[in-house]
Amino acid sequence: MNNTEKRKKVAVIGGGVAGLVATRHLADPSWATVPTLFEQTDNLGGTWVYTDNTGTDQYGLPVHSSMYKSLRTNLPKEAMMFPDFPHTNKQGVSYLTAREVLQYLIDYADHFNIRPYVKFSHHVKSVSPVGENQWRVEVIDLKSGQSHSYIFDAVIICNGHNSKPRYAKLEGIENFKGRQVHSHNYREAEPYRNLRTLIIGAGPSGLDMTFEISTVTDTIVLSHHTDYAAKVGFPSKVTLKPDVARILADGSVQFKDGTNMEFDVIIHCTGYLYTYPFLSAESGITVQDNYVSPLYNSIININRPTMAFLAILKHTPTFYVTDLQVRYFLHTLCNPSLLPSKERMLCELECEEQRKADKGVRRCDYHLKGDENAQYINDLCKPTGMAPMPSILLRIYFHGYERIFSDFKNFRYNFYRIIDQDKFSVVDLREIRAKPVQRIHSNPSCRCGALVTHRKL
Repeated sequence: MNNTEKRKKVAVIGGGVAGLVATRHLADPSWATVPTLFEQTDNLGGTWVYTDNTGTDQYGLPVHSSMYKSLRTNLPKEAMMFPDFPHTNKQGVSYLTAREVLQYLIDYADHFNIRPYVKFSHHVKSVSPVGENQWRVEVIDLKSGQSHSYIFDAVIICNGHNSKPRYAKLEGIENFKGRQVHSHNYREAEPYRNLRTLIIGAGPSGLDMTFEISTVTDTIVLSHHTDYAAKVGFPSKVTLKPDVARILADGSVQFKDGTNMEFDVIIHCTGYLYTYPFLSAESGITVQDNYVSPLYNSIININRPTMAFLAILKHTPTFYVTDLQVRYFLHTLCNPSLLPSKERMLCELECEEQRKADKGVRRCDYHLKGDENAQYINDLCKPTGMAPMPSILLRIYFHGYERIFSDFKNFRYNFYRIIDQDKFSVVDLREIRAKPVQRIHSNPSCRCGALVTHRKL
């Protein structure tokens, strides 16, 4: 028996951020594993691969990417990198275009020689358990039309959670006479020229699209229930409204403030659904109220611990944390004694869910980490001996995240520079030619508690 035959065979489903980092580590000989990455398209990069296509692709499958043409990241690149692959190509800039992020991912894949492990244009039809620990993965080679069946020792699910649209539930929507679109299918503003447009949802994409579409139409309304949208500083033609109350019989939209308006199109910027249509019921995983369960440490299938889910968390530095997640899973795969008993894991999960419920957290938000990121990272690293994410990078993540909502019009002009392990500077790139003025202070309003240097050059 050769060395390859002794290594555990692991299926990776999806070639985006999570799939790439999973394959990178699985291919490392020190783990005694060998990966096979199944990617439905003919590209690496997942949702970061832009396409003009919407709806279905040439094979009749749903288009995965939610990328729009003008997208720039809403987090600084310093909080969007893998621990062993820093950004080197974009100096003096923190907020990248989608194309630049995709290039970073391609460079990562090439640096770690990931491509030999990828089966492109392979659609995963089903994943089902075989015996106690193995998995049967059935796929279609989309180019040849042939079906194949494989047996693996473990499976890592990396198909993301930003591709299946979640629409707002609107009373009377059957009365609406215009067109409905989800942000998943938005590519550019031009198709909305002179259309009376209602955007539902004030997340980062909803704010981006409101600004963009306001350049091509005079009737643009943003419906939201946030405490920050009114402070964004939209163009004067943008009208802010509360949530939609109902669609009236004549097709007009009534808002919760009692006003009515007519629209040609409604754009739902209302998020996405976790979906795993390929998982058999025997896999032991359920999705209810957009919550994937039962998972230990938001990664490991408690019912069948040789299955892992990566990057299902929200409000977390995905690139770095996903790297920690896959290495945590590999530690448990190679040394199962690191995991508590099934009963203990279920008990811990139940306690965690109850704690969130007692805090008033909605079930659909159970995967949101936020202020609990540091503790979560520590929980992954302590039993495995991994080095945690440097606290300065986590501070930059939180600082950048808060700027999205506190200074939306300007935050992408910020450039982050690490001074030392405790301090970082924030440079306003529009004032790069001005006389240097520096002040160092502790920012009490920043949840990360960072010592931040604000520099205007």
